[in-house]
Amino acid sequence: MQSIAPPLVSVESAPNVELLRRHGWSVNCMSGSYCVAWRGPNEILFQWREGAWERLGGKGGVEIA
Repeated sequence: MQSIAPPLVSVESAPNVELLRRHGWSVNCMSGSYCVAWRGPNEILFQWREGAWERLGGKGGVEIA
């Protein structure tokens, strides 16, 4: 007998901007898994990937704490 249930699909967790805020970032805008945030003179584009924020580019030479 064949199942009519849809196959299970792995769903990545939703982006968590609170993680950025905890490290002093102010979130400017967000679209899907992308987020622009700033801290002091640094404005960075982040992408939510595999449960963590990854820096893609921007102005400033900071690391995510």
